[in-house]
Amino acid sequence: MIHAGAIGYPLVEGFRARIVTTEGQRREQTLASVRFVLAIGLAVYLLRVVQPAYAQFTYRSVLAYIVYSLLLLVLVRTRQDLGLAGRLCVHAVDTLSATLIFWLGGSAAGGLLFENVFLIFVLLAAAYRWGLRGTLATSGVWILLPMAPKALATVGLEHVWPLPPDESQRFLIQALTLLVTACVVGYLGERETDLRAYTSLIADVMAKARSETGFRETMQAVMDALLDLFDADRAVLAVRQTGSGRAFLWEAERQPGTPKTVVHLSELESFQKERYFFPVPGRTFYASRRSVPRQGDKRFQLLVRDAESNRLVNASCPLPDYFLTWHPLTSLLATANTSGGRDGWSSRLFLFDPRIGDRGAKVCLLHDLAEELAPAVYSVYRLRRLRSRAVSMERARIARELHDGVIQTLIGVEMEIAAAHRQASSDPSCMADGLRSIDGRLRQEILNVRDLVQRMKPLELDGRQFPDCLALVVDKFRRDTGICARFVSDVRQIALPRYLMYELTRILQEALVNVRKHSHARSVLVRFAAEGGLWKLVIEDDGRGFEFSGRLSQAELETARGPLVLKERVRSIGGELAIESIPGHGARLEVALPQAHGYEKVYGQKS
Repeated sequence: MIHAGAIGYPLVEGFRARIVTTEGQRREQTLASVRFVLAIGLAVYLLRVVQPAYAQFTYRSVLAYIVYSLLLLVLVRTRQDLGLAGRLCVHAVDTLSATLIFWLGGSAAGGLLFENVFLIFVLLAAAYRWGLRGTLATSGVWILLPMAPKALATVGLEHVWPLPPDESQRFLIQALTLLVTACVVGYLGERETDLRAYTSLIADVMAKARSETGFRETMQAVMDALLDLFDADRAVLAVRQTGSGRAFLWEAERQPGTPKTVVHLSELESFQKERYFFPVPGRTFYASRRSVPRQGDKRFQLLVRDAESNRLVNASCPLPDYFLTWHPLTSLLATANTSGGRDGWSSRLFLFDPRIGDRGAKVCLLHDLAEELAPAVYSVYRLRRLRSRAVSMERARIARELHDGVIQTLIGVEMEIAAAHRQASSDPSCMADGLRSIDGRLRQEILNVRDLVQRMKPLELDGRQFPDCLALVVDKFRRDTGICARFVSDVRQIALPRYLMYELTRILQEALVNVRKHSHARSVLVRFAAEGGLWKLVIEDDGRGFEFSGRLSQAELETARGPLVLKERVRSIGGELAIESIPGHGARLEVALPQAHGYEKVYGQKS
């Protein structure tokens, strides 16, 4: 959660400047649209209430302001940015226009409401552009209005701006009201800009925790961003796995004279863990040495973020000697975090001698960053572990297939060649039969290796290509094996996550491999359809079928013999596998996958 009230301006100043730059065009477009609407309203209002003495001047002024608003609206929608000078000129014209409203229509009955609307618009524009200072400067121009008629009168020009006696009191009240309004609007505008800058700052650091990069690269980027943000030279992240108790240390340090950050990873021994996981008075704190340290006093002044009230409280406690010996410091910014529950980790992040921002801003910013960043980094870590585990499982599966397939076949071929070689001298006729057998086994194993390579290739799928991809898999199977195979589908497009389309393709490949190896089928029919809120992939063949007769569901297949790899793949994606078998007459495999709620389904005829 972001606590806008604790935002420190020095920490977010750069991000405020970035927001002003990146969102300036959109803000100016919004202001230009509102300005044009107000110009139309201004025309209706002033032409109704204007005094006859100023009618000609009012008509021309209103027409000029409408044309100006329209041209400015077109300009900001066709140009990238007005720049600082352009924004200052536009704001000056708006301020002058507000002054003319006071002059031309301010004394009319009912004019107060429209004046306030236009004044608030100008104040809001100043607040969003320049914050509280710009808003107060704008209001200061209008506060000087009561002095203008008197100043003109002193030089004999009272006829230029005649002011009735009762108007002085009205202008004074209006000026005080305007000052209060400017303070409120300016403060809210500046706080809103700060909040957006603070959110942008956290999002910028969060973007470093990207799942597509490796975990080490993620940690390098995150540590570098934290050192840059807090202007620190060193940072240490100690991580302890909750389940295994193993602890690791990430150390980041800026190289002298260069912006490059060097990160080292090491595993902590059991005696080193207490160096970093010592008791602390709060989750996030800033520690600094006493301004006048006493002899032998090793206590530090702490500013602690209270976990319950989210308030900053002062405390005092010593830091362990073994920590200070290993990491000498003048000030320290630290936070503790826990992610992932019993199977997760606990961590301590230490930033040594940060130089940007006041103490409260440092503590609040690091606390909010840790709350957002720790789950993201932990997700990258978990994803890396899952990927590593998946790679290990895939390698083990490939090793099993190579051992049970290619290697066993080559051993058998070697034995047959040795036997044929021994028989060649005594019975040459056996040589031809042996070669034919070896040729058949090698041909079969070539197909097995091709299937294995095909299943290892990465797949690039999207909703429109997916049915065509299934058709290509079936067509390749027909060409490689000579078995009559057809693919039928009335689905033109499928809306599923890419990993589910990938798994369905692998399931089809595995099923066709089983057909070739075990069924001795002459024909195969593959059908993909959407029925009853389910995606269904059906593979039928006319081979010898399975050993059982009838239909077995997913639960029944768990206790019966069946295709192990297929069962595991279907189970992993939350699908249901059902098999119908008639021994000697073929089998039918059906994979059903629920259509996720909210996905758009587009069907059509596909030849």
